[in-house]
Amino acid sequence: MLHILSIIGAVIFMVFFFGLCIFVHELGHFLAAKWRGMYVSAFSIGFKKIWAKKYKGVEYRIGCIPVGGYVEIPEIDSTDKEIKDADGNVLKHAKPLDRLIAVFAGPLFNFIFGFIIAAVIWIAGIPQDTPNMKAIEVATVSVSGPEYKAGLRKGDKIVRFNGKKIDTSWNGFVKDVITAIGNVTLTVERNGKQFDITYKPIPNKAVMPDEEIAYPFFMPKCPVTVYPEEGKPAAKAGILREDKVLSVNGESITSLASFESLIDMSDGKPVTLVIDRKGKELTIQNVVPEAVEVEGKKGEWMVGVVYGLKEKGITVEKVVKGKPADLAGLKKGDILRKANGKEITFTGFGQTIRDANGKPVQIELLRDGKVLTLAITPFFKRYHSIGVRYAYIAHPTPWKQFTDVVDITWKSLRGLFVGLGNRIGLTEQTTTIKPRHMSGPIGIGRILYLSVYKGSLIEGLSLVVLLTFNLGILNLLPIPVLDGGHVLLAFLEIIFRRKIPEWVLKPVSYAFVGILIGFMIFVTYYDARRLIGGFRTPPTQEMIQQMHNAEEKAAAEKAKTPEAKHVPAN
Repeated sequence: MLHILSIIGAVIFMVFFFGLCIFVHELGHFLAAKWRGMYVSAFSIGFKKIWAKKYKGVEYRIGCIPVGGYVEIPEIDSTDKEIKDADGNVLKHAKPLDRLIAVFAGPLFNFIFGFIIAAVIWIAGIPQDTPNMKAIEVATVSVSGPEYKAGLRKGDKIVRFNGKKIDTSWNGFVKDVITAIGNVTLTVERNGKQFDITYKPIPNKAVMPDEEIAYPFFMPKCPVTVYPEEGKPAAKAGILREDKVLSVNGESITSLASFESLIDMSDGKPVTLVIDRKGKELTIQNVVPEAVEVEGKKGEWMVGVVYGLKEKGITVEKVVKGKPADLAGLKKGDILRKANGKEITFTGFGQTIRDANGKPVQIELLRDGKVLTLAITPFFKRYHSIGVRYAYIAHPTPWKQFTDVVDITWKSLRGLFVGLGNRIGLTEQTTTIKPRHMSGPIGIGRILYLSVYKGSLIEGLSLVVLLTFNLGILNLLPIPVLDGGHVLLAFLEIIFRRKIPEWVLKPVSYAFVGILIGFMIFVTYYDARRLIGGFRTPPTQEMIQQMHNAEEKAAAEKAKTPEAKHVPAN
């Protein structure tokens, strides 16, 4: 029941705040136009009218297509054509200053609304994936990635990005890499010495195969600071607030994902934790994990196998005794080739097992040069937790939140134009950002929903801040059909003291309307693909680290050097 209520709550949040951002924008236009004495014929939320009511000369509408809204202000027309009210009476054109005020008020109200919500986030604080780091220590690095080939190694500390000092979370660093233009230069510290590593970011298909963006080919080592919940196993065992977990059952912790994975793998059996408490290492024994639910699920389907990436392919390294893989006859050294007729990938095998939902999976493998097929029926493994929360809480000021949105918007638009320029031969600079990475109403709604459903109310509000600031910024672009286009035309009229002829502006406006509609259809197509699951679920940080470890081990075997330590993958 709680799971169902959380879904309903997330949907309500998405619909309410998506509509509110649009309403606030249109309200700005409406109030400013009324203030300047302009005639307003309609105020609509959504398109294709399904309800309307006229009050004091204004028709208030609700449309059945909730992807925008509009305010009809005939006097805002920038051309020299004749304008009329709803009764056919001829209206005077509004003065350029009045038009400018009415048009600019929409984005202005978005900014005001954004700063109000941003103030709430500033006071309450918002969770981050990691704390802000002055240096990023490399926990694992893919030997096939450009960073490794350029010289980056496990244990290196990245202290500068393109000459600027590091002071960001891991997600912030990832955004910098993804939005970079051309080569990236990392200043690395190793054995007390600093040097630069320069490389060209490329799409990381192992992490995001369908999006094809330049996600880093390495993972950071991040401290795991825990906050025990009262009455839960961690608190009962003596773990205190702000203890840092160093290892679980002797396995070093490099990230939150690795910590949760090791706790989950305990199957409810007691675990031993080594923690750092104010600089002192302590051992906490007999911490008994309890069964929990995650996003309404009690566990996941598994087969009990550990596999690694070797030169010959994805190879079985361990079969857990008594589990389905063992009972079906899978053996150490088997090379996994296909699952239910589809080629097995390092990050996709686990998803295939989960998707089977307990039904037998036909595994094609290679053993001693012979092709064999085994039917393995997954078992259901319960999720477990020791009852702790993780608090990487940031308190960014409203201005910082605004400048962050301006920065990512600028970098995204810059990336789009650089990509277009590269395609038509205007520049040799490169970027992995493409138009299909943008989101329309469907994508924005989906992200708002997930931010609350998988995150929290405060994380949802942070997305609202991003949305409303972004709505205001993009509407100020100097494109004829946007608010920024009207602002530009008003300024031009003030400067040249004459209106733009209708025969000049009309075809230009129609052209841009066509371009925007085409772009909206384009991004909506990709939004829909993401929504219906056309894109595979990206691997977790733990899976990426395991993949890097497996690659490193395969490379070590090939070079006949000491093998890297392997972490179980499934």
